[in-house]
Amino acid sequence: MQLFLISSGSGTLYSENQEVSLNAPCAVTVPANVLHGFHFEPHITGHVMTLSVSFYDTLLPNKPDLTRQLGQLACISFTDRPERFAEFDYWKDKIQQEIFDNAPEKLLALKTYFEMLYLELYREKFRTRTADLFTNNRNLAYFQQFQELIRQHAQDLPSIKTFAKKLGITQTHLNRVCHTVAGTSALKVVQDFTIAEAKKYLLNTSYSIAEVAYFLNFNDPAYFSRLFKNRVGVAPGEFRKG
Repeated sequence: MQLFLISSGSGTLYSENQEVSLNAPCAVTVPANVLHGFHFEPHITGHVMTLSVSFYDTLLPNKPDLTRQLGQLACISFTDRPERFAEFDYWKDKIQQEIFDNAPEKLLALKTYFEMLYLELYREKFRTRTADLFTNNRNLAYFQQFQELIRQHAQDLPSIKTFAKKLGITQTHLNRVCHTVAGTSALKVVQDFTIAEAKKYLLNTSYSIAEVAYFLNFNDPAYFSRLFKNRVGVAPGEFRKG
């Protein structure tokens, strides 16, 4: 098994049709018997530690779930907290020093240092996973609030910038939220709502195309028809006919 601590530079990890970008500082765990390869950019720096599977299996013996997670192919990024990466350099240095010293109970010391290193890696993975979950939940909350605001202002839809201001975030942030949750821009989320409302009018009322356009705050019925056809695939009149 291998553990890479990349302190500067970048590269790519290839394994089983996967490509993982490596941007320092980061740690990469590579399990035994997994086909993989690296492409390192020039001037990349770091260290690699190789452990026998039998030695790895002695680490944290009472935490099989933990060692199983850390025994998977993974890249743990520290780009947002480089000072945290320095702590792993500390454990690496302790391990290196212990290897070359002839102190009593060398194996016990190495096992302890490796256990601390992998425990800290696990904590970092847990923190990252929790942060991702929090971010995803927060994005979903913003998106749902955005949808509610659209419904509240259906008769007089403001600009995307105004929507973002009501949510307490920037227009760029709102677009990022929409791309993350719905895979589209904030403007298209508004347009999707408008088109859905238009379909209801066309199917359930006898209003003319122009009247439907005006109800939905389109000053130009021709623009409404073009937008509808672009998003739905047929003109409003054709859609009404089924």
